[in-house]
Amino acid sequence: MGAVPGEPSNWGRWGDGDQLGTTNLLTAERVAAAARLVRTGRRFPLGLPIGGPPTPGYRPAPLHLQAVTAGDSVLGDGGRDGFCASDDYVVMALQASTQLDGFGHVGAGATLYNGFWSGLVTTRSGARRLGIHHLAAGIVGRGVLLDVARHAGLDELAPGTALGAEELAATADAQGVEVGPGDALLVRTGWLGRRLVEGRPVGPGGGEPGLSDRAVPWLAGRDVVLVATDTMTCEVVPPEPGTPMLTFHARALRDLGMLLGELFDLDELAADCAADGVYEFFFAAMPMPVVGGVGSPVNPLAVK
Repeated sequence: MGAVPGEPSNWGRWGDGDQLGTTNLLTAERVAAAARLVRTGRRFPLGLPIGGPPTPGYRPAPLHLQAVTAGDSVLGDGGRDGFCASDDYVVMALQASTQLDGFGHVGAGATLYNGFWSGLVTTRSGARRLGIHHLAAGIVGRGVLLDVARHAGLDELAPGTALGAEELAATADAQGVEVGPGDALLVRTGWLGRRLVEGRPVGPGGGEPGLSDRAVPWLAGRDVVLVATDTMTCEVVPPEPGTPMLTFHARALRDLGMLLGELFDLDELAADCAADGVYEFFFAAMPMPVVGGVGSPVNPLAVK
């Protein structure tokens, strides 16, 4: 089954064998131009602490284990010749915290991005095509924040609030910022920040605000590389009437080869943008090069 006729699609745009999707738009010239956006050197980490706020639901929380510790040596025999060391490891779902969805994560009609057969992702081998390791160069370039919650005069958009082209465009106009080719677009709904402040569960219960598939043509027309939100699912939950669940995922990942980010902690960055009126910045997010992975935890960074 091919891309949907008449709908935005990047299949074949960068060649029939392409596995990089919209990251092809991150040219050296665009990265260099984005670096010139750094004026103050203020850094804003956008990732949740792994092992910090639990994210219950269909993915278990990360498990952090200690193999050996310096404390064991100190409390025991003091270590050999006074030497002590620590070593630890993490067991986690690759999408259990702030993360990127790779192109092997969601498809439709038995196909993934660029027409690759969905059967190439298996329990034994992972993603034999479109693995997250192909994106080891990262998403590095210009970032733009659209603070939709603040534009609406709200601390948090209500669950089920769908954000289409109209809402995104209105927020960009109000902020005086343009979204263009090669941009990483961050959309703040207030959903995550309110839960962190109030100690509420960071989970899927009760629905979420998020992107509607009506936003896809707007994003495609601007050649956005990545869109990320401060929610678990990126798209609106529950979906709009008559729209199947994960339609936005399928149209973004499968049809456009556009990466999705979830659980981005945007409140500190948003407050700074509101204070100085600057909603663009240098952005970097480096997925772990897990061979055959369909997603990856990240600690995205915005630098102003």
